[in-house]
Amino acid sequence: MEMSTYQAVFAVLLIFFVGDFVGAITKAKISSMFVIMMGFLVLFLTGIYPANIMEVSGFAGVASLGQYFLLFNMGTSVDIATLKKEWRTVLCAVVGMAAAILGCAVVIPLIGKDFALAAAPVVNGGIVATTTMVDACSKLGLDTAAALATFIYAVQKFVGTLPASNCGLGVANALVADLRAKHAADPNYSWYAEQAASVGGEKKSYFWEKYKKYYTTFICLAIAALFLWISKILGDLCQGWVNMSIWCMVFGIIARNTGLVPSNLLRDYAKANGFFSFLSLCTIIPSLAKVDLSMLPTIGFATVVIFVAVLVFTFIVFYLTPAWKIVGSKNLSIGIAMCQMIGYPGTELIATEITNAVAQTPEERDAVSAKIQTAYVISGFTSVTILSVFIASVLANML
Repeated sequence: MEMSTYQAVFAVLLIFFVGDFVGAITKAKISSMFVIMMGFLVLFLTGIYPANIMEVSGFAGVASLGQYFLLFNMGTSVDIATLKKEWRTVLCAVVGMAAAILGCAVVIPLIGKDFALAAAPVVNGGIVATTTMVDACSKLGLDTAAALATFIYAVQKFVGTLPASNCGLGVANALVADLRAKHAADPNYSWYAEQAASVGGEKKSYFWEKYKKYYTTFICLAIAALFLWISKILGDLCQGWVNMSIWCMVFGIIARNTGLVPSNLLRDYAKANGFFSFLSLCTIIPSLAKVDLSMLPTIGFATVVIFVAVLVFTFIVFYLTPAWKIVGSKNLSIGIAMCQMIGYPGTELIATEITNAVAQTPEERDAVSAKIQTAYVISGFTSVTILSVFIASVLANML
């Protein structure tokens, strides 16, 4: 019996419900994205869900919009001043992304060019990079490569979380030991006093702050839609090499940093970011419907090879070359590099767990948080939110 539209809507959202529920009760130890992707894969393979469930539900008709609204919002979350201040973390994250891409390139003889190109931006990023590669692969009839990209997106948090957590613990333990040694040597020592010296400067007054009351849900959506329209025109003029995705991101960055719009316009003011994230996922889930049992060994083998290569090259770069000196710590550099596979809010959750495990006083908590959380969030932000979008746009044209 065929599903009705409302049955399909419920069936789709039921899997998202289960994913979020599992993520909540396990405190993100089991990724909600893993549950969602694996759930759809199993239901497609068993025939319980029809392959065209997104079309039947009606989500397919608007799903493509989600990516572009999400990209514009990502742009509005970019604070250029913060990135300048944390330039060492940004540079370390870039080196980590390069190591991951190199790892994917080296295994081309084992898994093939299409698989390597489809996987690299996903390892570097999140939902937008995944959507870009799945869409590019699907248009070229590379169904297995599209499924691989989706599968990697579903499991990469498991791969990145363990080294990010362990390396972060090493950094946090050393930092706390140093603080305690300073207090033992000088009872009047204060970490807060050290930090106060580096804080200063006047706060700018932005356009959006003067007219904050006008940034209602529909005005914010209209502003974003205007920039999406302009991005589409510019993307067509650039014939795809500087595509609509990049322009959406660029306009979001410009609008935020010139004070035209506030940070996270669609998340905090339009309250629509969650829905756009859902729509973006709806664009990659159909690729799982094209997987049959004969593909699973190929996809599984390629996934293992890719993650082994990424981890090996990351550790080689930051343990056997001077690259770790960028942030002054081998452990911190590895942790920063792993954040490309985790993204926000996973990076913040890991940093919080590290802080809770090591710090015993408010001062220690603040010091560890300032070191680990800042580095991890900025790293994930640099890789997942910004650079992976550009990398995906370039590699999609190389398929």
